[in-house]
Amino acid sequence: MQDAVHRLVEAEGPIHREVLVRHLGELLYEPQPARIRGRVEDAADRLVAEERVSETNGFFDLPDRTCTYARWPLPGLTKRPAEHVSPAERQRALLGLVEDRSGLLSAEQAVAAAAGFFGWSPRAGGAPPRLMSDLYLLRDTGVLTGWPDRLEPATGAGK
Repeated sequence: MQDAVHRLVEAEGPIHREVLVRHLGELLYEPQPARIRGRVEDAADRLVAEERVSETNGFFDLPDRTCTYARWPLPGLTKRPAEHVSPAERQRALLGLVEDRSGLLSAEQAVAAAAGFFGWSPRAGGAPPRLMSDLYLLRDTGVLTGWPDRLEPATGAGK
């Protein structure tokens, strides 16, 4: 089970704990993922203890791996809810949108564009507050400038 968890984290990380259980259930042809939840979580926790996998706020990934791209939903596939998309991936999407439209997006427009990227409503649900929080973090860590009306990546940010 540890090997399966590690391979899935390697392929899909950062991956939320719930999604990890569901995807392993699909791989093991288990129609009720709750039946394997304990085994999956034990394997993931052992991998974290061995430092082969890291966990941050319920998301598993390989240690010290930087999120370099954001994944949008492919046509016909279920959109991931905002709580199943890691902050690192949401921030990568926001930064990518700002890089592509440097100086053209306000904070509100960047949040709406990122929500659209992931297939979420730009005004409803839990996505906009999460995305705005991510945008504040990018601003506060100096990754973005031009707050709040003309966002731009700081020199060398995200590259």
